[in-house]
Amino acid sequence: MKTITLIAVLMLALYSAQAQLDSEQRPRVFFSSGFVTPQFFSGIELMSALDNREKGLSNYTSSEGTQQSIGSSGANTGFSLGIGYYLPIQKVRGLSIGLMVNSAQTGSTPSRSGYNEGYFFNFLNFSGSVQYYPFAQADLYVKGEVGMGSVWTKNRFINEMGDQDFLHHFGIGLEAGAAIGYTKKPFKNKNLGIFVEGQYQYYQTRVEVSDIGDDQWQFGALRLAIGIEF
Repeated sequence: MKTITLIAVLMLALYSAQAQLDSEQRPRVFFSSGFVTPQFFSGIELMSALDNREKGLSNYTSSEGTQQSIGSSGANTGFSLGIGYYLPIQKVRGLSIGLMVNSAQTGSTPSRSGYNEGYFFNFLNFSGSVQYYPFAQADLYVKGEVGMGSVWTKNRFINEMGDQDFLHHFGIGLEAGAAIGYTKKPFKNKNLGIFVEGQYQYYQTRVEVSDIGDDQWQFGALRLAIGIEF
């Protein structure tokens, strides 16, 4: 969250410095928030945790190899926050390039364990992006992005001693994504707009896991967001 705040301040400073440019040259800053849900593709530890949730089993395995039944878990869903900065390319109508940061926090808890158990899956990307409005008379746009992605997770469980315990993982790697959105400018100030956007992201990260070592995680994320640009 501190990273997003710092980048937001820097983007606002850049925007203010160029505020005297005409509307076709002005940089655009945006903020967005929305709903996000990840999909898990591969990774030994990643898929093992998913298998436990699908079977309704605890994240903790006792020394005898047993796991408690804790009830069904819902899908990992949560919210996302995004900020970005776009600079129009004057020679190509409708084309802009920029930078963006998206942060997502998701989690699920089983039906019978209350606060005792839970799985929290969070991820973030810092990426370069290209945005394009293909139609002169329409506010529909498409965009693509590629950059650095990171993931951090937390398994919460009750151990063999009856104490609450946690297992954390962190990884870093690559992220790529594509989106389609629609911008509307209903205000007198035509530099101010609101937008809705659907985005899909793909992450490939390297995670160090005890007893496994180098665990390659692959996962995707579907996001639906609403935001403001100015």
